[in-house]
Amino acid sequence: MEKNKILLAFKDDEETRKSAGYLSNAGFEVSTVKDGARAIELAIEEAPSIVVTDLDLPVINGERIFHILRNNPHTSKIPFIFVAEVMADIKGFRAEVDLLLMRPLNMEELYARIRQTLSQYASQAAAKELEGSLVHMSVPDILQFLHLNKKEGELRVVSGETRGMVLIKGGEIYNCVLDEAEKEKALYRMLQWSEGTFEFVPGAVSIDKKIRSSTGSLLMEGMRQIDELRKKRNELPDKKMVLRAKVEFNALPKGLNQIIYELVELLKVYTRVEDIIEHCSHTDYEAYSTLASLISKGIIEEIKADDSLREFLTPDQARSIREKIISRYSDVSGSSYGKIFLISTSASLALNFIRQCGRIPGFSVNSMFAFKENKAENTFGEVGSVRLNGGTELVLFSIPTIRNMGPLWTAFSTNLAGLILIWDGSAAKEIKELVNIKREITLRKRVPIVHICGGSAPDASYYKKEFDLKADEPLFWMDDKDRGLIFEIFHTLFGNLMKDDYVSA
Repeated sequence: MEKNKILLAFKDDEETRKSAGYLSNAGFEVSTVKDGARAIELAIEEAPSIVVTDLDLPVINGERIFHILRNNPHTSKIPFIFVAEVMADIKGFRAEVDLLLMRPLNMEELYARIRQTLSQYASQAAAKELEGSLVHMSVPDILQFLHLNKKEGELRVVSGETRGMVLIKGGEIYNCVLDEAEKEKALYRMLQWSEGTFEFVPGAVSIDKKIRSSTGSLLMEGMRQIDELRKKRNELPDKKMVLRAKVEFNALPKGLNQIIYELVELLKVYTRVEDIIEHCSHTDYEAYSTLASLISKGIIEEIKADDSLREFLTPDQARSIREKIISRYSDVSGSSYGKIFLISTSASLALNFIRQCGRIPGFSVNSMFAFKENKAENTFGEVGSVRLNGGTELVLFSIPTIRNMGPLWTAFSTNLAGLILIWDGSAAKEIKELVNIKREITLRKRVPIVHICGGSAPDASYYKKEFDLKADEPLFWMDDKDRGLIFEIFHTLFGNLMKDDYVSA
């Protein structure tokens, strides 16, 4: 009989040794890792029966591993057991599948929980009570049925490539998750689906109720907002409209509706309406109608189109980049993507650059970095991404200039397609380190590079010599007042990426 595979991801060596030994003796096949990047790679390669992971794992934490593997069709159904020091609210947590255990970890409890989780997971397919097509039964009708029959479990809905989940207990909706959205925002989007499939899997729901309204009230309000959104479409901002705040966040009076503060704060990072709506925690109608109100009151204004805000990439250019990436790389999950390293001499420079990237159409900024308060702290990890026509994604990965960090960046250099180097003119020591990092990377892989000086006007001849730039290679000076600069930087990077002599081993 084939053994169940357990992927164990703990940062502590002693805890790893103890847990792996106990589970192996109990009849499991155990694989161990110490960081999140390796956990993702091994999970995709081996498809374990269950993942047991430290929530506070180095490099990529346990919650991020969970989200990445859930978005991969080959690993989306793997149960997770999280181990943490304190209670945590994990986005997308599946109450009838996943578990959260607290330290100190008891081996007998861990074993029992693994057996329980695997047993429940194996019986789910047989436990389905309700499944079918949205053509024959709409999402509101399904939720009404589950409410009247006081059901408990998870409603899973799929429309195209989008998957949604509604947790229900006693017929009441506890939470809804749809991509990065949750609660009412996710639910009201799902209510509009007319094509797709659904299935209801009974099971215990142990999470706290995140949606406070009753199911009946939710459905009535959701249908009202959907109807208002359709009727007032011409009165609301177009999703392609570009906006900016006319007042500083700190200048807003106290006591306003919370959504106003959130939208003005989002405008620090995003300028296009569709990006603001996507990252706002409130429902689509609430966000659209509040933006319309703020525009009419002069708090927010539309930016008229200029050269910097024209179509960022033509379809042919996007296709060329996509073909270039696909021809060079294919990650272990089978999907193509490229990675651009952002290497800077200070966290403040990196954060400023990341925020300016929010002006690029299709660029999604990781808000954890974009709104970071401690600007002295090094910015490390995925800070944003831009999705091209055809589905190819270019991920912006920030790495600080730290001496002897070669092994660190090497571990994340898979699918490297470009470099963005940023320095402060007063940081002579860090500039030397940046030059050394550039040399190390380019010795291993030829990729397009963009050079940016921030903080003071650049001494072009000095920096061109330090970074060994050719006469025709541009040197950019990052200026907050130049709204078109970020477009010029990426046009240069992508233009070089499309050349045949780049992105080669």
